[in-house]
Amino acid sequence: MIVPQGPRQDLLRLAHDIPLAGHLGQKKTRHRLARAFFWPRLSEDTREYCRTCPVCQKTGKTGDHPKAPLHPMPIIQEPFSRVAVDIIGPLPRPSATGKKYILTVVDYATRYPEAVALANIRADTVADALLRVFTRVGFPREILSDQGTQFTAELTQQLWRLCGVKALHSAPYHPQTNGLCERFNGTLKQLIRAFAHEGKDWEKYLPHLLFAYREVPQESTGYSPFELLYGRQVRGPLDLVRAQWEGGQEEDGVPVLSYVFELRERLAELAGFVQGNMETAQAQQKTWYDRSACSRSFLVGQKVLVLKPQRQNKLQAAWQGPYRVVTQLGDTTYVVVSCADTRIQRTFHVNMLKAYHERPETVDAICAPATEETEPFPLIELPGIAKQPSGVDQVQLGEELGPDKQAQARQLLHDHQEIFSALPGYTTQAIHQVETPGQRPLRQPAYRLPEAVREPMRAEIREMLELGVIEPSASPWASPVVLVPKKDGTTRFCVDYRRLNECTITDAYPMPRVDELLDQISRGHFLTTVDLCKGYWQIPLAEEATPKSAFITPFGLYQFRVMPFGMKNAPATF
Repeated sequence: MIVPQGPRQDLLRLAHDIPLAGHLGQKKTRHRLARAFFWPRLSEDTREYCRTCPVCQKTGKTGDHPKAPLHPMPIIQEPFSRVAVDIIGPLPRPSATGKKYILTVVDYATRYPEAVALANIRADTVADALLRVFTRVGFPREILSDQGTQFTAELTQQLWRLCGVKALHSAPYHPQTNGLCERFNGTLKQLIRAFAHEGKDWEKYLPHLLFAYREVPQESTGYSPFELLYGRQVRGPLDLVRAQWEGGQEEDGVPVLSYVFELRERLAELAGFVQGNMETAQAQQKTWYDRSACSRSFLVGQKVLVLKPQRQNKLQAAWQGPYRVVTQLGDTTYVVVSCADTRIQRTFHVNMLKAYHERPETVDAICAPATEETEPFPLIELPGIAKQPSGVDQVQLGEELGPDKQAQARQLLHDHQEIFSALPGYTTQAIHQVETPGQRPLRQPAYRLPEAVREPMRAEIREMLELGVIEPSASPWASPVVLVPKKDGTTRFCVDYRRLNECTITDAYPMPRVDELLDQISRGHFLTTVDLCKGYWQIPLAEEATPKSAFITPFGLYQFRVMPFGMKNAPATF
């Protein structure tokens, strides 16, 4: 059965939304429809309906979107210039002194770790432990942590300001940003586990485990943290055994000045080797990670869904939202706010987000029965529409401009005020044609209007008459009018030209692709736009097209003198 335009949305809802349909995918939904019904673009409409289904978007799989490419962290060469901190715990078995947490600190340049056992993770306790660590190795320039309260508390932030430390925070539920510390935490917990199962006090052996980690070379640098920090290999248990077996050997003394110069040369040489090794390791990691990754980005104002990192049960929806993108902090970090509550801003990595697809709003119209003869309804004399303020007066100047600069800008605007006029202009460079060969005039009755929108429609007609946009008509053509509510609470005057558009010959003028335009401006830092004042109304209609633009209202029949909104081929003419 071939289905007309009207009931298609209802059929899509029955084939996808109801419990007997099960919210299955677009292929199964299309197969279910195609068994009994057909209409042009059935597959496209089904795909779009399933893609914009709010339930399917929120309950979909967590891995139904590709991950973004890996962005390696910058390579730091100066020891303890940037450090990463994190907290392990609470551990299931406290130490002999009641400690249940471990504060870990890892240097980015040398991979040198520090670990301090803590009884609690209050801000003052964590700040005191970090201060003791930094008194041994020096204060860093940057410190990277998650957004735990102990790291974002005012006490901790005040300590960073006094010490000249810049605080960096990773995005919530994205530990990859602090991967250096997270990887060390896993190794340290594995070492502690080897002693905890024997009932030993793990805090007592914590310095020994740190020594074991610092003594061996790291895979990414190729050298041990001890060697990169001190410029030499430290003596470990095996070195002590070898020295005992070889017997005591006296070493020749080296002058202090010579030792310092040799140490500096050694450290500089090691820094060059380490940078090369780390660049190679990062390149290998990125190649492996990016095998299934693709570039992902969102526009400011775009609606997105946020992945729930922890679900109470398996039946809970995996995604929540929608949220709206407020700003982009980096290549992969976005600040979003809930569409329901815009007071709280949250920061997420791009892998925690996916685009939210909305269904287009539909306007239901009720047609009144056609009548052969109608008396023209006279327009009630309303107070004259207030003259629109000059466009120059509406231009907002930046507050950073001084009084002299603002006066110069105002004078420049007044010298060219015809460009900034709030009234539409009129061009003679183009004319809009409406070609309907062999088509008899189409006449539709006016839609019924609620009492609440009669006055806004009457005001819209009066304003367009005063602007010369429309004129009274005696055309045999007639299209109905609808008032579409806007987000700001006002209404938009629209003419339903769908039947006229069906019999209009399509203009083959090549229209620009939106995706290509977005690709062109995606790397721009500043975007400029030209907003024409009622740009369509600046293009005249051809004489033979004017009667076809006629629209009918409860107040009378009118026709456009300029190109209206909603006509087929209007974008091509514009």
